[in-house]
Amino acid sequence: MAIEEKSLTLLVGLGNPGAIYVHTRHNLGQFVLDNFARLQNLRWINNKRLNADLARGRFGRFDYVLVRPLAYMNESGYPVGRIASYFKVKPGRVAIVYDEINLPLGKFKVTYRSGDGGHNGMADVNACVKDCIRFRVGIGPKLDKEMDLKDYVLSKFTDVEQATLLHAMPEILEGLRSLLVDPQMPATDEKIAPAP
Repeated sequence: MAIEEKSLTLLVGLGNPGAIYVHTRHNLGQFVLDNFARLQNLRWINNKRLNADLARGRFGRFDYVLVRPLAYMNESGYPVGRIASYFKVKPGRVAIVYDEINLPLGKFKVTYRSGDGGHNGMADVNACVKDCIRFRVGIGPKLDKEMDLKDYVLSKFTDVEQATLLHAMPEILEGLRSLLVDPQMPATDEKIAPAP
């Protein structure tokens, strides 16, 4: 499939590589992209040179590349920067999808040129790629206040939480499609699907 540079958008899902991290809260960005790829009938292809899994697609006249970096979360910046350079992606055309503890489970928020909010993966991306779109998806706050934050984000979703996420997923994926059409969608865009 030919990629049109002028309209190319990168959608990057942050997470940690390896089966042990599948379905953990910190890998929610990659879980969202997996669902998007499935919806669009896309196939992931491993690119060893770029240290990432890639899936190319087109929505209407808008070309995009889904990216799952194979580096650990806190080292995501370098591979994302390399991939953006490789595809000659223009500023403002890289969207980072990642977990957000300060949003309720299943809620998403889109922001531009904001800080990392204490998210180490996003901080590393900020150091390597400028003017990213932040597509934050809520994992909800810790219920156990004594639990270490690292333990919380690396814990797996419960069955009930997974059901809530799947119920919210159509609206989350619609938000991603909206980014492909208009990367400058309102920065205050927030949506949440009702609990099942």
